[in-house]
Amino acid sequence: MLGNFTARRWAPAALLAAVLPAAALAQEAEDVTPWMEMALVGVDPGQVDEFLAAQRELASLEQKAGVPWRSVSRTAVFGNTYRFVIVTPLAQFARLDRPARPDPARVSIENRIQRTVTSRQTFALRTTPDIDNPLPDGSDPALMLVQRVSVVPGREQDYIRVMAEEVLPHFKEANMHHSSGALTLGGDSGYVHFFHLGNFAALDQGSPMARALGPEGALEVTAKLAGVLAQTEQWVVRHLPDLSFRQEEEAEGKN
Repeated sequence: MLGNFTARRWAPAALLAAVLPAAALAQEAEDVTPWMEMALVGVDPGQVDEFLAAQRELASLEQKAGVPWRSVSRTAVFGNTYRFVIVTPLAQFARLDRPARPDPARVSIENRIQRTVTSRQTFALRTTPDIDNPLPDGSDPALMLVQRVSVVPGREQDYIRVMAEEVLPHFKEANMHHSSGALTLGGDSGYVHFFHLGNFAALDQGSPMARALGPEGALEVTAKLAGVLAQTEQWVVRHLPDLSFRQEEEAEGKN
């Protein structure tokens, strides 16, 4: 959390950072929603430079291999500042099957990375384009407020209804961009939400919902989730552009 005062002002946003569950999205048979792979990586403080150097080389290999995009960020100021968030697209689970002859260059880089890592947890996230408000094309976030939310099994629809009807409209009106994913494989089922921030000063403004409804109104909305939310976690990360890429931008730059 970001301190008692800031946490109070942001608590409604943290509690209501919702995304559609995989079950609901699976109903859209004609419009298959793609997946993302998200890794939370802890790094040995004495090996950070080596980790960053190897990640740069890995990013270069993935870009040459045609991976559409890659986003890497690092915890900033509050929380475990040696934790990195790495997100890549996962078009098909079949790509996780190891080739008969792995690329020696990639294996060497992955071995270097492995020696720097103290912990790693990987999730498969189902994306939620219907409720996202992504950044404009060609834009990258300076900072992101990352929120992980656990929902009591069977209460997903209650969570979605409150989010769709009483929360997200205020974020849209405040022009706050965000993207989400349903945590489906790799741990407890739940949701992850990325709020894009221009700088730390944006946190001083508090939650868009709290600003729009006032403290009492925000608490009324939050109260509707009693017995729905099991646990929440939030921290701020800084985007690392030298470890990230987006193929569309590269193609446009060559034209």
